[in-house]
Amino acid sequence: MSKKNKRSKVDIIEYRLELLAEAKIKDLLKDSKVSRYEASGIQYKDNHIYIVLDNIPHLVCISKDIDATSTVANLIKVHGGKGTGYEDITYDSLTKRWYCLNEADKTKSGVLKPRIDAYDNSFKFIESFWLDFTLEADNKGMEGLSHLHYRGKDFILGLCEGNACKSGKKGRKPGKGRIQLFKHAPNKWEHTGTIKLPKSVQFEDYSSLDIQNRYVTVISQESSAIWVGRVSKNPNSLDDLWEDNGQVYLFPRDKDGKIIFCNLEGITWIKKGIFSVVSDKTKRGKQSKRCKQKDQSIHIFKLHKT
Repeated sequence: MSKKNKRSKVDIIEYRLELLAEAKIKDLLKDSKVSRYEASGIQYKDNHIYIVLDNIPHLVCISKDIDATSTVANLIKVHGGKGTGYEDITYDSLTKRWYCLNEADKTKSGVLKPRIDAYDNSFKFIESFWLDFTLEADNKGMEGLSHLHYRGKDFILGLCEGNACKSGKKGRKPGKGRIQLFKHAPNKWEHTGTIKLPKSVQFEDYSSLDIQNRYVTVISQESSAIWVGRVSKNPNSLDDLWEDNGQVYLFPRDKDGKIIFCNLEGITWIKKGIFSVVSDKTKRGKQSKRCKQKDQSIHIFKLHKT
């Protein structure tokens, strides 16, 4: 589809996300001694949902059918990685590897770059490696992670938290969402390009992404919304990647129209039309008390087509 035929703006769809189930993570892990579950990333695999936390390096594994009275949930303790907590998680089904994202870490030269800890199928540590991309700040780094095999090549995709991959005021200026692309090369993952979200995606920040077939889904914490875009069948370049401007879906608000899903961080598709997200801990003193109702939780939504 040519650029001139693309829609001029993203369609914003309100209240088309139906909440199917949700639970506080601590209620699912009844025997755990951990007091805080700062959920930051999520991945669905084989009828189970795996959650990473940014306050501890361990993972939570639960069944996709959430019921606080009967769901089997486990805290998987992992060792050997460089991270004290992770921002996102993804799985490579061909190599049977888990990749866990460190948002930003200092190299020996003092430069900030994203770091990945790789684990095998049973979460035994394999290796830690850098993604070749320089970041401006350690608290505004890379937030989302996904993996892709395309035309026989192996890619990792990393979503920047700030617009134009910037921190501060520049990073909060909407319309410059960026996904960095890394290709597997001998002994490294080299940066091979930048994927620009449509300018009409007016998010203040970006907290996670997922890729299913030709669909790319990006979540925003500040906007409490997701964007779903479709990649063209035969794009000429990364600058002409999208079939159109996609759609933005707002998460449910309260009766006064205020955001209640305040800390959404991770997203993973379970099946067609059904996805799961997790919520981080409420920022004490910075966010409304209403945000605590949904924090440190897992939620399952159904997306209704319009």
